[in-house]
Amino acid sequence: MISALRKGRVDRLRIVVACARSLDDVPHDVYLLDLLPTTEAVADSRFDEVPYLECLEPVLGGASDALPWVVEVSRTHRADRDSLGQAQLSVLLAVGSPPADGTPARDLTPLVAEAFSRMVGRFAPDAPAPDRADALSAATSAVAHAYSDVDPEALSLTDEEHHAAEGCWTVGLAVPGATRFRVQLGLASGLPASTHVHRAAMAEVVDSVGS
Repeated sequence: MISALRKGRVDRLRIVVACARSLDDVPHDVYLLDLLPTTEAVADSRFDEVPYLECLEPVLGGASDALPWVVEVSRTHRADRDSLGQAQLSVLLAVGSPPADGTPARDLTPLVAEAFSRMVGRFAPDAPAPDRADALSAATSAVAHAYSDVDPEALSLTDEEHHAAEGCWTVGLAVPGATRFRVQLGLASGLPASTHVHRAAMAEVVDSVGS
């Protein structure tokens, strides 16, 4: 029986970095990166999450100001896919509440984009730059993956912008009267399958409606 459950190589990897006020809060920012294995990785069926965690170390901060975190690594293998597997590495970071003096909250977006760029070695980008239809579909899927409490069928498009020179998109989605999302596809340069989903706080939604 053990031999029958032997796992094959991992042929797809998703990285998730989520930022919340605390480890028990709903994330306000979620970063996603989808990767496929390179030829070199295919030759070695073993999957090791350590190199990807090392890439994320600058995001966590230095020893003196390291952020509280939770790491989860999961792998799923299917017999009907020749035991091929999909892996997900998820990191939840507690970034604290916004400063009381009104200064901008800590933004980890540049650090996450740099970390995603460093990860492209044994795994390669999942997809080419999307067209409009693919971009809207990818944005909806990203919100649904990042927030399981959101019904993707309830999302409506509020705005969109195609940054052709960079090969990326910015898409606004909303659950009318409830919450808004800003989705950036192509967060890291040259990585169309790198995504940033920002969930607006209720105050941001109210301000938007009021304006």
